Parts: sequence; structure tokens; C-alpha cells
Amino acid sequence: MYVADEAFVTGTAAELTPVRELDGRKIGNGKPGPITKSLQKSFFEIVRGEDKAHSSWLTRV
Repeated sequence: MYVADEAFVTGTAAELTPVRELDGRKIGNGKPGPITKSLQKSFFEIVRGEDKAHSSWLTRV
């Protein structure tokens, strides 16, 4: 992990959260990387119902 360019965690509460440092050491440049940003964008478009290609994944309440 110490040599990773970027890292993120996922979970019900965390959704998709960038990891900026681990054990006091920066991951990459300490900012969310391009892969993390792209995945976050896609994730939030899907859960907000903005991505019509995945609308069948949602149950509206």
C-alpha cells in the first residue's frame, strides 16, 4: 500500500471514499486519483438515478 498511486475504500456507509494516507504516509500525492474520481462519478450517477443504463439496479421509494 505504501507505494500505491491511489487507494479507496467502499462500503454501505463509506460508499466510495478515497484513502489519502495510511499510517501517516501519503498515498500517491495525498489527493484522490483519476481512477477513484472516475469510479466516484459513476457510482453517484448510478445511485442518484442519473445513469439510465443502470436504472434497473434501483428500487425507487
